[in-house]
Amino acid sequence: MDKAMLIVNPNSGKKEGRALSERVAAHLGEHFSSVDVRLSSCAADVEAWAREAREQEYDALFVMGGDGTVGLSFHGLFDGACESSRLPAFGLIPGGTGNGLARTIGVAPDALRAVESYDFSETTLLDVGLVNGRPFAYTVTGGTLPEGIRKVSPELKSRYGFLAYVASTILRMGDGEHHALRIVVDGEERKEDISSFSAFSANALANEFSRYQTSVADGEIHLIALRDASLPSLLALLPDILMHAVDGDDRVLFLHGKAIEISCVDGGLCCGVDGDDGPCLPVKLTVRPGALRMFALKKE
Repeated sequence: MDKAMLIVNPNSGKKEGRALSERVAAHLGEHFSSVDVRLSSCAADVEAWAREAREQEYDALFVMGGDGTVGLSFHGLFDGACESSRLPAFGLIPGGTGNGLARTIGVAPDALRAVESYDFSETTLLDVGLVNGRPFAYTVTGGTLPEGIRKVSPELKSRYGFLAYVASTILRMGDGEHHALRIVVDGEERKEDISSFSAFSANALANEFSRYQTSVADGEIHLIALRDASLPSLLALLPDILMHAVDGDDRVLFLHGKAIEISCVDGGLCCGVDGDDGPCLPVKLTVRPGALRMFALKKE
């Protein structure tokens, strides 16, 4: 193959991107005639360079960072693109704290193992979720527990990694805040009293807990919501979690469709997108089926 671009967020996760980028680039150099390495200093860098990768017809775009960095690259890839636009094949190299999309597609959490796991001769399709028409990589969230994750500082993420998310979530358990939401799935409306929600096109964690299996190319947006996020309620969910059957529990709402609209009836509620602050409700969630070609993983 010809030319590839590698975008690295050196500040993601434990801030090891800069140190690892040369080794990742060296491995890519064994498969591409040129590897253009870019170290970002801000969000605008990631968006602009991903847009450049499309406009300059790079054969491949690799992004090393967390879900937020990947989401920014999606913004650039699809900004101004039309149905006939030629997009570079995409490779995700985990470098963040949560790395939810990487877990979902089965990429190793270690950057070097991840880049070595790709089969650069094959690609597979990935659905791209949209919130109010803007692409996101992994999740759109709202409510008590997700807000705790968004409040974790970069310093804590760098020092404690995923444990920082866990601690922040535990501290928010017992918060009695609820929101009256109007949810419309493919034209069918319902009203629900919800504590926390997460929407996604595919989610490995949700697949672990549910009989309903989401897929990276099923053409749907999925919404999972907790009616009560208190500690007693979450503990009561434990048997269903162990049985992979939370979708059958009355405490959990699990919906699926090609379009989901969420509005807040009883006041303002703002969302998180890929772990960062996002738009306030109402939001419309849609999906572009098979919009991105991703490098396939090697068959074992």
